[in-house]
Amino acid sequence: MKEKGITFRAFLIGSVCLILQVWATPYNNLYIGGTHIAGNNFPIGSVFIFTLIILGLNVILRKTKPSLQLYPAELIVIWIIISVGSGIPYSGLMRYLSPLLVCPMYFATPENEWAELFHKNLPDWLAVKDLKAVQYYYEGLPGNTPVPWGAWLKPALGWTAFILVMYFVMICISVLVRKQWVEHEKYTFPLAQLPVDLVETPENGSLINRFFKNRLMWLGFCLPVFLHGVRGLHRYFPSVPDIATSFNLSSAFTDKPWSAINPLQMVIYPSVMGFSYLLTLEISFSIWFFFLLYKLEAVYLSAVGSSMSGGVVASRQAMGGYLALAVAMFWTGRGHIKAIIGKVFLGKGDDSDEPMPYRWALIGAIFGIAALILMCVLAGMQIGVAIGIIVIFFIIVTILTWIVANAGVLFVQQGFQPSEYLGVIVGTGRINSASWTLLAFQGGFMRDLREMLMPSVINVFKTAETVGLKRKPLMLAIVLSIVLSLVVSYYAHTSLSYRLGGNNLEAYAYNAAARRSYNWSASAMQNPTSTNWKEFSIMGLGAGLMFLIIFMRRSFLWFAIHPVGFLMHTTYAASQIWSSFLFGWFCKYTILKYGGIKWYRKMRPLFLGIVLGESVIGGIWIITGMIAGMGFAIMPT
Repeated sequence: MKEKGITFRAFLIGSVCLILQVWATPYNNLYIGGTHIAGNNFPIGSVFIFTLIILGLNVILRKTKPSLQLYPAELIVIWIIISVGSGIPYSGLMRYLSPLLVCPMYFATPENEWAELFHKNLPDWLAVKDLKAVQYYYEGLPGNTPVPWGAWLKPALGWTAFILVMYFVMICISVLVRKQWVEHEKYTFPLAQLPVDLVETPENGSLINRFFKNRLMWLGFCLPVFLHGVRGLHRYFPSVPDIATSFNLSSAFTDKPWSAINPLQMVIYPSVMGFSYLLTLEISFSIWFFFLLYKLEAVYLSAVGSSMSGGVVASRQAMGGYLALAVAMFWTGRGHIKAIIGKVFLGKGDDSDEPMPYRWALIGAIFGIAALILMCVLAGMQIGVAIGIIVIFFIIVTILTWIVANAGVLFVQQGFQPSEYLGVIVGTGRINSASWTLLAFQGGFMRDLREMLMPSVINVFKTAETVGLKRKPLMLAIVLSIVLSLVVSYYAHTSLSYRLGGNNLEAYAYNAAARRSYNWSASAMQNPTSTNWKEFSIMGLGAGLMFLIIFMRRSFLWFAIHPVGFLMHTTYAASQIWSSFLFGWFCKYTILKYGGIKWYRKMRPLFLGIVLGESVIGGIWIITGMIAGMGFAIMPT
């Protein structure tokens, strides 16, 4: 039925839009350096396309043939398809993983000893070993030489199997935590609110709904459009005056110990300010507070002559914080966990409104994790290392998803890799060379998680719920988005690399990040260590601080510190968005203080308009950049 979203046209429109979006991503992101089409957990490209469908296609249908208009459930199906898989062609997978399959062969030299360290430990089904295929990947194909697809067949199949199982586990975990987060803890899911407002049915036969009729929304919309409109014109026509949105503060701190505070900058991202308005004050406050506290900690460590940098200390504190929060989340959700077990094994309770039956989700998560561990072991990894890495990875992913769902942070990262837990706790010397070789692939999909799949899945669960979208079309849309994005991403990314040469594309992805992953593994192999008790104790301190924050929040209403700031304070993401959260926090605090809840509600469309306006102007500059061959980035890269 149309009202339930199960229509061929909804799936067709979503699929066509997703294919175009995924196809354009490598060229836009890796070559011309435009605004990332996804870039974070609120993909600009998807929002831009979705807005065009609502204000363009659907308005035309309402005007000319009302019976053919797209219903809210159909629009949500389209949104699911174009948003869930939007990160796969870039940071969500292909940006880092693809170069890692080629890098150890291309950059191997007698000096770095990569051939001796890695080549014998790389299975044919996980890496490209054909030397010509490796060379052309980085240097470009000569003449009319075809892309050597045969050299990629085994690695593509091997990694596709691994990635699909990983995504399946993420979906299963999302199903298992949905009710706890939505119904029991009542998270607000800030990133899911705008799509819901966009698809609301117009009243009394109007062409647009009340959201688009709100004048404050259009005022907010115009602010980033004007800001980035002028900045974009300056990019293409330097004679046009620029408007500064980034302010480097490092020059103010040149002497020790204050120089340890660097790098430090303030950057204005209107979308971040817009979403911060939807958050509780304690969340937005904690993000900028903990970032500045981390910088002061670095200054203190420099002043006392500590042998450990502020970055390392803060990273280890965050690692302990993640483990402590995982324990707290498990304890808080123990009632829900009992209900799941009761449904799976005793048949008690009702899970008919879940995206997937609890039995499938629980068994799928367990066997999926077991399958991933088995694939790691078959590739040559020690079983203990495989168990540790996979389990820790899903703990990290679940907590980052919690940050997105609860705190509405559109750009999230963790400041460490899963293997760093093992390096600190058991030491690098107890992990063999084959395991370290395979651990280099962490950089492909376990390091920079800004576009990971799981937050998109949990957000569309919430979005679909608001329009009564049933289980079948919801899961079909998610699966279709993932499969289509994987297939098109493989082809678009690989063909672009061979056509232009990786050396002519994004240097960070093809060179710096890829080499860093293998250099880190090489260092661990060549300089084995035992348990690092100093760093382990700092992890313990971080865990204790996290437990203290959680205890204080639950015991005292006046305690205005939220764990999300402690988890993110040492990341690149925090360094980019802390100042925008500061401005957003100040705006909301001022409005609540002097206008109360009435004015807070009245001003909500203004801030949502800011988010929508930045997405629309970002989409316009993406298209302009692809035509002009020169990009303009308005969001963190």
